[in-house]
Amino acid sequence: MDDGKLKGILDSEIENSIGFVDTETSEARRKALTYYNREPYGNEVEGRSSIVTGEVAEVVDGALPQLLRIFTQSDELVRFEPKAQGDEEAAKQATDYCNLVFFQDNDGVILMHNWFKDALLQKNGIVKYWWEDSEDPVKEKYKNLNAEELTMLLSDGQMEVVSQNINEVAIDQMGMPIYSYDVTIKKKKEAGRVKIECVPPEEFLISKRDKNIKDASFCAHRVLMSRSDLIAAGYSKDIVDKLPSYSDLTYTPERVARYEPGEMPDENQSLDPTMQDIEVFECYIRTDIDGDGMAELVKVTYAAMSEILDQEEVDHIPFASICPIPMPHKFFGQSLADRAMDIQLIKSTITRQILDNLYLTNLPRMTAIDGQVNMDDLLTVAPNGVVRMKSPGAVQALTVPPTAAQSFPMLDYMDQVLQKRSGVTQTSQGLDANILQNTTATAIAAMQQAGSGRLEMIARIFADTGVKDLFAGIFHLLCKYQDKERVIRLRGKYVNVDPRNWKTNYDVSINVGLGTGNKEQQMAMAAMVLQKQEQILGTQGF
Repeated sequence: MDDGKLKGILDSEIENSIGFVDTETSEARRKALTYYNREPYGNEVEGRSSIVTGEVAEVVDGALPQLLRIFTQSDELVRFEPKAQGDEEAAKQATDYCNLVFFQDNDGVILMHNWFKDALLQKNGIVKYWWEDSEDPVKEKYKNLNAEELTMLLSDGQMEVVSQNINEVAIDQMGMPIYSYDVTIKKKKEAGRVKIECVPPEEFLISKRDKNIKDASFCAHRVLMSRSDLIAAGYSKDIVDKLPSYSDLTYTPERVARYEPGEMPDENQSLDPTMQDIEVFECYIRTDIDGDGMAELVKVTYAAMSEILDQEEVDHIPFASICPIPMPHKFFGQSLADRAMDIQLIKSTITRQILDNLYLTNLPRMTAIDGQVNMDDLLTVAPNGVVRMKSPGAVQALTVPPTAAQSFPMLDYMDQVLQKRSGVTQTSQGLDANILQNTTATAIAAMQQAGSGRLEMIARIFADTGVKDLFAGIFHLLCKYQDKERVIRLRGKYVNVDPRNWKTNYDVSINVGLGTGNKEQQMAMAAMVLQKQEQILGTQGF
């Protein structure tokens, strides 16, 4: 397929994808961010209360630690199950190594926090994973080497001479000078790792036709890259220098809502041409690239919607998505923020009215007979202040009946509605001891179990969708790209791990810790087992 036809296909897919132009999904994500940050709604009235309550933040930040605890309280986030007899040890090593890659090589806890928070707040959380080769050059200095030692030093092909001094030290029997060498060398230490990053929601595009990433006909990562980074990645300087530096990504609704005014990192282009940002689309599209009548999965790097930098056929799409409340037959579902935004608006409105009533009750409006009152005195509110009047009763307060007591039951009702919608309850976040004084332990346990049911369902959905896909992708990358052994510490021992010896058909089971209990419960159970064992030993006379 020629570049012109491929550009036309890419342009059409990008322009019709969800996320490229402002849609209801983009607007909902922008709105969720503004509600989370407790920004004004735009209906505020000067002189009246403008408080914004924080139900969206409470729901998201309340669910997040519980979900993280579910996924991290077990020693293994994932487990690879062997399909054939004799593969148990290799499957166990794959389990340990993939967990190590996620948690140690990629700061898995922080990554999981950001991933889950995107999903809870902005419908879907997206992560991207890829294999990255890197070189870590190390400089070393050697002195007084003879010719044979220098030859042996450079024989492995990984040494590069940076500087060299030759010194004549002696004359041999044939009258030829003998030299010594002082050299500085640079040793290339090549390393490859699986890299994982959380993708901002506005940077991910997907076709309206697609329901998931694995079988997507088109999806893309829309990112800003400097000209310098593009040239460093191996693209032609002549082509990169001609690319326009404008970007629509800078002003997407979600990106504008995320940053404070004037603090957007890419709002103004650098005066240095090499550091100017180019909008680059890393596209994954199914199209007939070789003309055989069958669509292949192709990765295309498309810069500024004007130049195809490279293209290659690939075997997977390196993204994984999670959604707390998935909707059947579509990619984007709903977030906990979607369930809480209308409650926040209602509670903000009621709270504003309560405060307005308190203001008017404590500082009521006044009536004054014109010409009988010194208006300057009346408008100056000060303790022990004097208001001069020409006749008694010339100033009176307009009494405002207090209505706050009638509003509090409505606030409590809205809290109950929010707890039913989200599953984030007071009992699941920790309670004031006074609340539990007249409540039995059995009732509290029942309340906690009922409140945690929805969060457990969200955890199971996360596990069986995005987390499972991510670790299957990590396993695939290790088997495909790691071409040498790596020495790591597993189960208290240093072992050599070589994914080339693994089979590629292991099943992935996700251990999210549901039903395993917390550490205190596990210790209590172990103590009970120990007690029973001691009783058995005592009765048997051992």
